[in-house]
Amino acid sequence: MARHTSPKKLFTDPLLSAFGIAGFVIGVLLFYGIKHRFSSEQWATWVQAVGSVSAIWISLALVQHQISRQQEAEKTRDAKNDLRIASFAQSVIGEAIDAVRATQRAQDAWPDDGAGYVFHERSRIQAAQIMIRTLAAEPLFAELIKPVIDMHALLVSVESASEQLVGNGPFRNDSRLASFWTQKNGQLEAIAASTAAAMDIAHRSLTAG
Repeated sequence: MARHTSPKKLFTDPLLSAFGIAGFVIGVLLFYGIKHRFSSEQWATWVQAVGSVSAIWISLALVQHQISRQQEAEKTRDAKNDLRIASFAQSVIGEAIDAVRATQRAQDAWPDDGAGYVFHERSRIQAAQIMIRTLAAEPLFAELIKPVIDMHALLVSVESASEQLVGNGPFRNDSRLASFWTQKNGQLEAIAASTAAAMDIAHRSLTAG
């Protein structure tokens, strides 16, 4: 299937522009030379002059074209890397959110004391912290920094608050936990939303490239 060059690309691509202008100049020269009946010496002089200038012009345009192609390739590579990191972040933060919500369910399920949290959920919270710290070591783009920092702070807060409550009486209908989890669930929703927004930005950046 034939590919068509758009007028916009013709003017923005330095190599295509150089060939286009060189062709136009050659066409004008032919028209002018035929109209004024150039001698063979005049033709030779003008062809040499136009050819030399066109060769220099096209060489410079070729260098600029190669630079532009390299910049486009780097932009695409960066966009792919951002999408990879965003996908990794979405997975890690999703697992951390699941761990936090499992902790809330575990506390609600054991009315007598918090021993169940220690044995069943603490390891998930700690593992989630490790994964978040691993994610933080990645070259994060701007939109991912805040949800990663917020998620780590939330995990530390949940672990600390849960351990303080262990052995301090029944968890069910505890007003301390009700207000605590109202706040944390709001934070979880904000983190999930900002992570999804970062993922969308990474997708659009790759598509635009």
